[in-house]
Amino acid sequence: MPLAQSTGRLHYATPSSEQYEMHYSVISNPVLWFIQHYLWDLANEPVIDDRIHQAWSDGYVEVNRQMAAKVVELARRARNRPLVLVHDYQLYLVPRFVRQEMQGAVIQFFLHVPWATPQYWKVLPKEMRDAILEGLLACDIVGFQSSLDVRNFLLTCEENLGLQVDERERAVVAGGRIVYARHYPISVDVPMTMRLASSRGVKRQEEDLAPWRPEHLIARIDRTDPSKNIVRGFIAYEKLLRYHPELRGKVQFWAFLQPSRQDVAAYSRYLRHIRQTAARLNIEFGTQEWLPVRLEIGESERKAMAMLKHFDVLLVNPVYDGLNLVAKEGALVNQVDGVVVLSENAGAHEELREHVLSINPFDVEATAAAMHAGLMLALDERRRMNEGARHVVRTNDIARWISNQVQDLRELVAPAAAVSSTP
Repeated sequence: MPLAQSTGRLHYATPSSEQYEMHYSVISNPVLWFIQHYLWDLANEPVIDDRIHQAWSDGYVEVNRQMAAKVVELARRARNRPLVLVHDYQLYLVPRFVRQEMQGAVIQFFLHVPWATPQYWKVLPKEMRDAILEGLLACDIVGFQSSLDVRNFLLTCEENLGLQVDERERAVVAGGRIVYARHYPISVDVPMTMRLASSRGVKRQEEDLAPWRPEHLIARIDRTDPSKNIVRGFIAYEKLLRYHPELRGKVQFWAFLQPSRQDVAAYSRYLRHIRQTAARLNIEFGTQEWLPVRLEIGESERKAMAMLKHFDVLLVNPVYDGLNLVAKEGALVNQVDGVVVLSENAGAHEELREHVLSINPFDVEATAAAMHAGLMLALDERRRMNEGARHVVRTNDIARWISNQVQDLRELVAPAAAVSSTP
C-alpha cells in the first residue's frame, strides 16, 4: 500500500482475528502493560492460567512470528545491509525471529513504556519473561525513554538471565554479541504543535472556553487508563477543596479524557470509577452556580490544545509512564504562565524536574498541596518555571530524538559491521 505524499510503502502481516485478539487483548493488554506500569494487585492477580499460556503461544508468539516473517521477506530484497527498527511492547519477539534469518541485519528496538524492575518481571512465567529478554537481546541497540529504564533493563539482564553487564558502557554481552542500551526521551514536533496551537480551529475552542473559564483552572488531558491515576487526582482535588474552602466557586478541575481499551474489563471498570468520583465531588461540593469538576469524555485535538494554552495548573500524575507528552505539550504552548504538577514516575520528569512541581503520585495530600502551590505561586516564579520547561522542550524536540538514535547507530553499530565484514 503506497503511503500518502511519500515514496515509501506500507506492508501488512495478516494474523487471524483470533490470533490478534489473543496477542493484543489478552497478552499485550493487560498483561504486559500492567507489568510495565506496576498495576497488578499482586496479592490477587494476575492468575497465569491455561488461557494466558494459550494466548501467549498461539497469539503473542504467532503474531510476532508473522511480523518478523514479513520484515525478512522485504529485507531480503534490499541491496544494502538491512536496518530494522522495531517499536514497543507488542513486538518484543520480532528481533530474535529476524536475527535467526538475517544474521547481518542492523536491528534497533525502541520501547515507549517503562521497563519494570527484575523482580516485577517475575510476575511472568520464566519461559515468557526469558523470551522477551532474548527477543530484545537480538538487537544491536535497545532504546528506552529514560536512564532509569536503561538501568532496570541492565539489572533484569543480569539478575534474571545471569548475563554479563557493563553498566559504564550500558551494554550487555549476549550470545557472543554486544547489545547496547540507551535512552532517547521522545518529544514533540515543535513547529507542527505551534501551528496547531495558533490554528483557526483552536482559536474557536478558545472562544468557547472564555465565557465559562474560572478564576483558577486546573486541567488534565489523559486516556482513561488505570496507569494515568485519574481517580487519585480527583481525590487530591477533593482535599484541596476541603483545606482551602476559599477556592470554592473560584476554581474548576477540567478533565478532558479519551476512552481507552474499553474491551478490557479493567479499563471499563476504571472509567466507571472516574465517572462516579467526579459525580460525587460535584454533588458534595457543587452549587447551582458552580461545579467543581468539569468532566468530558471524548476526543478533540483542538479542544485539548485550547485547554493546554490556558491552564493555571496542569495535573500529570501517572502511577508510572514511559514519558508523557502532555506535560511537554503543555509546557510548550501555555500562554498564561501555567505550572505543571508532574509525577516523579513519569519519564518526562527526568528532563523537566527543575521546571515543574514534582509529586509522588500515590500521595494525595502532597498532590493537593502542589496544586494549591501552583495556583498561588507569584507570577515571576510561574513565568520562570514555564520558560524553563518550554526551553527544554524546544531544545530536546522530536528531531533531536531521531538524530540521537541515528548517531548511535552510526557510532556503535557501523564500526562493528565494518570489522565483521573483513575477510
